[in-house]
Amino acid sequence: MLPAVWDYVIVGGGLAGSIISSRMHEYNSTLKILLIEAGQDTRSRTDILYTNATNLMGGELDWQYQSEPVAALNGRSITYNQGKGLGGGAAINACGYTRGPKVDYDEWAELVGDSRWSYESQLPFMKKVEDWFNTNSTAQHGNGGPLHVASVSSTGRAFPLRDAVAKGWDDLGIPELPNLDGNAGDNLGRGELTETRRNGLRELPPVIYPLDGVTILTETLVEKILLSRNCSQGELHATGVLLANGTTISAKNVISAAGAYRSPQLLMLSGIGDAAELAKHNISVRLDLPDVGKNLMDHMSLYQFWKLKNPENGYSIGSSNPIFAQPEFGTGYPIDWVTSTGVNKTGLAAAIAKDEGAVPDPASHPLLKDDRTFLENFVIYQAYSAANPAVPMNGSHVYTNIAALIQTSLGTVGLRSTNPSDAPVIDLNYLTTEVDRYVYREGLRQLTRLMLDSSFGKEYISGETPPDDFAPVSLEDTDEYLDSRVAHAGVTTWHPHGTCSMGKVVDSEFNVKSVKGLRVVDASVLPVAMSAHLMGPLYAMAEQAAAIITGNA
Repeated sequence: MLPAVWDYVIVGGGLAGSIISSRMHEYNSTLKILLIEAGQDTRSRTDILYTNATNLMGGELDWQYQSEPVAALNGRSITYNQGKGLGGGAAINACGYTRGPKVDYDEWAELVGDSRWSYESQLPFMKKVEDWFNTNSTAQHGNGGPLHVASVSSTGRAFPLRDAVAKGWDDLGIPELPNLDGNAGDNLGRGELTETRRNGLRELPPVIYPLDGVTILTETLVEKILLSRNCSQGELHATGVLLANGTTISAKNVISAAGAYRSPQLLMLSGIGDAAELAKHNISVRLDLPDVGKNLMDHMSLYQFWKLKNPENGYSIGSSNPIFAQPEFGTGYPIDWVTSTGVNKTGLAAAIAKDEGAVPDPASHPLLKDDRTFLENFVIYQAYSAANPAVPMNGSHVYTNIAALIQTSLGTVGLRSTNPSDAPVIDLNYLTTEVDRYVYREGLRQLTRLMLDSSFGKEYISGETPPDDFAPVSLEDTDEYLDSRVAHAGVTTWHPHGTCSMGKVVDSEFNVKSVKGLRVVDASVLPVAMSAHLMGPLYAMAEQAAAIITGNA
């Protein structure tokens, strides 16, 4: 028999929701926990386990958001895929695992005034998560945790261009990281790709974190959080949730784990948010909290295609090279290296001065700290594009991806209507600061040097295959030309965060400010730009959140 009042109702069964539900039950099996997920139960779906699961983007496991037109991207609206179902984005993503650098976590702790969010304090939770492929890395990594993390070489994949690409980065002065490990606190340099796969199969959060003992409602949409006030001036209390079908569920505590887009939407639909935004939709203001839906950060990407000089030698998937038919090459993506880089600080300081109207202090400005990672670079041994440009998957090309990891052009999330079925209004606001434009230009120039002017580029690459109506990139490209390329083809890496920022919307224990019994635990609370694929930081954050909430931290 279901309880009349739940101890905890958790809205959202994605990565964070699955982990905190599982761990809270493990810490205290008497807790009555209800996990509500808008999408389906993915735990028995085998199709999501394989490397081509990103093909599920655009299907029933995807919210399929559309951003508002982005002025800096020629007014294009960006398709924003977000996981819908148990596991959330971790059910349809590419399984790339990166933690990000120590400096990001330490800035997080400093910003919220709580040392528990520093790198050293989060490290035990990072290690608790991991079943790291290498048992000799115990200072920085865990073994025996629920999440298996494998490097490319540990799976037996040795791509034909591995050493040549490494030498190309060496030529540019990019260091090789100790133990090829970009997940040990300092990721500036070249390390091996690591993925959350066990024997080539995806590690799905609601499977590796068992949900036995947790009651689960799937394909169920929450309309709003129910709030009460003991008296006219008393503190707000969360008392449960109202489902979109009209059902009321009572709870002592509510946790929103609905993600960086749905959590701020849910708070606003419940009357918590910027009073001006709520007034647009005639929503009664229960708490004027202006930062709800603000501070949206994301990682913008650009893909480029590069023609190989001697494709008949079998360097890229699609060629006749029999190596790619070997089973180990189906255990992950055709990538060897994750190369994380900074930018020239003199140029960066000049860009900051343009944005802020004053010369920044290099000793104190957060963007000028040592070890800040601004760019992530991949060379991918596979290429296909149906059009603009048309690139056949016949082994004739490789492609590159560059992602800007620190966004200073902050976006917003707003309401489209009072209907929870309607997608929120997503304003990505890319490239509105000189810093962001400078970083992207620097990144493109660096990648062009790798592909055209390093030993790797000179021996293996004949040139870029650009989009229609564009010239191939060159070593002499102007700022204006590089900006036009980004405007034409810039896309998202699907890493939204910051929209219910810790320190502004929630405190350092995830409590929504001025509301009892209401927390937010997902990517929306990340208060700083994380130079990582968010899955890595979120695993550790959710582990610590469960410990904090149950008094086991």
